[in-house]
Amino acid sequence: MIPHVILLVSITGLIFTYPFDDYFRFTLGVVVLATLLLYFQRLPALRIAVLSGALTLLLRTTLKYPFVDESLLSAFMHNLPAFGYYLGYGLLFRLLKVRNYTGNIPALILLLSLCDIASNCVELIIRREVVGRTLETIFTEIVAVGVGRSLLTVIGYYSLKRYRDFVLAEDHAARYAELIFIIAKLKAELFYLKKSSNDIELVMEKGYTLYQSLNAAYPGELAKADSPAARALAIARDIHEVKKDYYRVTRGIEEILDIAVCEEGLPLSEFFQIVEQNTRRYINGLDKPVTITFDYRGELVTDQYYAIVSILNNLITNAVEAIQAAGVIAVTGQWNSGRLVLVVADNGPGIPPAETELIFAPGYSTKFSEVTGQMSTGLGLSHVKHLTESLGGQIIVTSKPGKTIFTVSLPLTNLRKME
Repeated sequence: MIPHVILLVSITGLIFTYPFDDYFRFTLGVVVLATLLLYFQRLPALRIAVLSGALTLLLRTTLKYPFVDESLLSAFMHNLPAFGYYLGYGLLFRLLKVRNYTGNIPALILLLSLCDIASNCVELIIRREVVGRTLETIFTEIVAVGVGRSLLTVIGYYSLKRYRDFVLAEDHAARYAELIFIIAKLKAELFYLKKSSNDIELVMEKGYTLYQSLNAAYPGELAKADSPAARALAIARDIHEVKKDYYRVTRGIEEILDIAVCEEGLPLSEFFQIVEQNTRRYINGLDKPVTITFDYRGELVTDQYYAIVSILNNLITNAVEAIQAAGVIAVTGQWNSGRLVLVVADNGPGIPPAETELIFAPGYSTKFSEVTGQMSTGLGLSHVKHLTESLGGQIIVTSKPGKTIFTVSLPLTNLRKME
C-alpha cells in the first residue's frame, strides 16, 4: 500500500501554482499526503513524507529538464528544496502527534496549519530566491495557504471516514438480513425436528407396549435373546437412544436461537426490505425472467418478524418455482382494521381445484428436480399454515389458470405491536 500512497502524493504534487514567480510553489500533493496519513493510521508518517518528497523531486526534475535551458544538475538543485518541505512536514506531523487530534477539529486544523506553514518557511529559507516581496506579504500568503490546505485535508479525511462508515453500515445491513433468513430457516427446521421427535416418542411407546404384551403372553420368553419380546424391547431401547439424540440436537438449536434472536421489534418496512433484497438475489441466480414487485404500507412494529419472514419467503419461493416461463409476482403487506394482511400473487399456471386443500398437507408436492428427478419435500406450505395458525391467523388461496393468490391475515394483537 505504501508505494501506492507515495505515487499518488507525488503525482498530485505536480499540480501546483507559483505564488512568487520563482521555483517556490504551492501543490495539491500536501493535501493528499496529510489526508492519507490521517485516514490510514498505521502508515509511517515520516517515511511516507520522505519517500513522497524524493519521488516528487525526481518527477519534477525529469519532467521539466527537457523543456528548460539548463543542466540536469541545475534542475535538480532548483527542485531540491521541495524535498526539504516534505521532510519538514513529516517530522512535524510525527512530533506534534497530529493523529491524536482527529476527534478535535479546531486543534487538528491548527496543527496541520503549523506543519504546513513551518515546512513552507523551511523551503523558503533553503531557496533564498524570493525577491520583490515584503516578509509580511510572503508570510500572509503562506499562512493563508497553510490554513486553506489544512481545511481541505480535514474535509477530505472526514469524507473518507464518512464513506467508510457508509460502506460498513451497508455490509452490516446485508449480514443482518442474511442472519434473519438463516434464523427463520432454522426455526422452520426446528419445527419439523420437534415433530419428528414426537413421532419417535410415539413409536417408542408402541414398541414398549408391544414388548409388554408379548412378555405377558409368553412368560419367561424374555430370557431368550431371539424371542419376540426381547426383540421388541431392544427396538424400544434403540428408539429411546435416537429420541435422546434428537432432544440434544433440538435443545442445541434452541440455545443457539436464544442467543441469536433479538427481542426488539422491527418495523414492517424494514423486514419487507430484507425479504425483497434476499428475493432479488435469489431470482438473479435463476435462469428465469421473473419480475417481482413489493408494496408495503403501515408503521407496524413487531417482534414476530422471523415468522413473517418465513411465511413470505416460502410463499414467494413457491410462486417463483410455479412460474414456468416469464412471469410476474406481486407481494403486498399492509395493516388495517386490527390485522396484518400479506398477499403473494403470481401469474403462473394455477392450482387445480381438487388440489387446493391438499397443498397444505405435509409432504404433498407436485414439484421435482429435473436434475435429480427427486420430488420436493412438500413442507413449505405446511410450515406456512402452521406459522399462520400459531399467530392466530388464517391463510386463503384462490387460484385459476394464470392467477394464484395467497392471502395471509394475522391479528395485530398476536404480533405484539410496540410503540
